[in-house]
Amino acid sequence: MFLWSWGANSHGQLGQNLVNEQLDKPTKIDCTDLFQSISEIVCGGGHSLLLDGEGKLFSCGWNHRKQLGDEQEAHQFHRVWPLSGINFSKIACGWDFSCAVSDDQFLFVWGSNSHGQLGLPKSHFKESMKPIRLQVNAKSVSMGLRHTAIVNSKGEVWITGCGKYGQLGLGEEILSADRFEKVSKVGKISHIACGQNHTLAWSSEEYALYVWGDNKHGQLLLSPEKYKKIFDPQKIDIDVRQDVKKLLSGWTNALLWLGNGKILTWGRNNYGQLGTSKEANFGKLVNVSLPDDRQIKDIAIGSEHTICLAADNTLWAWGWNEHANTGTGSGDAVFHPTLVPIDTGDNSLIMRVYAGGGHNFVVTSKPVKKEENGASDCEGKVPNEI
Repeated sequence: MFLWSWGANSHGQLGQNLVNEQLDKPTKIDCTDLFQSISEIVCGGGHSLLLDGEGKLFSCGWNHRKQLGDEQEAHQFHRVWPLSGINFSKIACGWDFSCAVSDDQFLFVWGSNSHGQLGLPKSHFKESMKPIRLQVNAKSVSMGLRHTAIVNSKGEVWITGCGKYGQLGLGEEILSADRFEKVSKVGKISHIACGQNHTLAWSSEEYALYVWGDNKHGQLLLSPEKYKKIFDPQKIDIDVRQDVKKLLSGWTNALLWLGNGKILTWGRNNYGQLGTSKEANFGKLVNVSLPDDRQIKDIAIGSEHTICLAADNTLWAWGWNEHANTGTGSGDAVFHPTLVPIDTGDNSLIMRVYAGGGHNFVVTSKPVKKEENGASDCEGKVPNEI
């Protein structure tokens, strides 16, 4: 197993043990001594969290609000020792705050609590918090600029933080919360995604999308002239009657990866976030296809760019590229899926892609070798999570 990163690196968030403006292309990280497998990587505004195959937590990058879960800023991944006795199953990052879900589905939070986004009363807890466990059940979690949303084992949505733009979905009377509160006007939710100032939720049971929050750029699939902010969740039928693999949100754009392999995008498109050069039509979904109808193996989204892994082991990207976010070597904006050059040197397979903010990670593994008796072996095996 090998780990690669590229994009913005002003705080050492790429884990390369250096700080610079950016890395223009995927660059290998020497991390084999730290972990042998990777379950998940998430990215904040300038920091990164990594969960290994054993549920151990690692972090690097920006730490001005203790969002790394430790005291010091780090420019390469290091173990989050204050949480070393706990096994985690999920992690998430906001702009400068973080969280992790333990194996028994308790939520741990740390970093900035400036707007109550950690679910902690601002009057009793500092702006910068060390890791603390909440009596909150979380099956999945997402974090935005200043708000956090979780889905519990019942499919209920609970939310906390800034609600100035309606991103809490608690009505026009509640514009902030520093404790998790239940969002009542949604069905049973299976997927949740926080944008900069909006929230999206998908119900696999209803095949329906719920939206609320800021709609300045049509990120809620509604006309921004008529609906600038939505304070109560609105149910939208987007005519999708199949499983959803991922619901993802950038700052002001969104993406659905469907069970049949299709990618649907909507929202802001000033940097090509939607994978097209055509002007975004509010209320319209964009169907993004990779060249030559390549099948999609994995996909990840940053604040304003997208990274996509094709089944033929090629890497594609589009969107904002000011800090080499896409790794394509193009200009500041990439409007169509464009090949990302990555030279693994040993024909390694790209297993998973991760993105957030303006930076990215990919995991590669050496290809399987066929033995004479028909059995196979793989150097640097990657667990099922990869």
